[in-house]
Amino acid sequence: MSASKTTIGYIVQLGGIAAVVLGAVLSFHHAAIAASFAGGAAAFFVGKKIRTLTASSETVNASSAKPQ
Repeated sequence: MSASKTTIGYIVQLGGIAAVVLGAVLSFHHAAIAASFAGGAAAFFVGKKIRTLTASSETVNASSAKPQ
């Protein structure tokens, strides 16, 4: 399950990068372009947060496992 969350985090983050680049290229001349820029930035950080949460939960699970 955590591998799929990591993948989702990467996809959201890449989508955010693409939207930010599109917004930067087209500038802030129209409200839709500005929304793309802002939404892309938000998606980038949400994707990063998803990956961070997944990585931290894997670390906690690995450290709490008792060796046999």
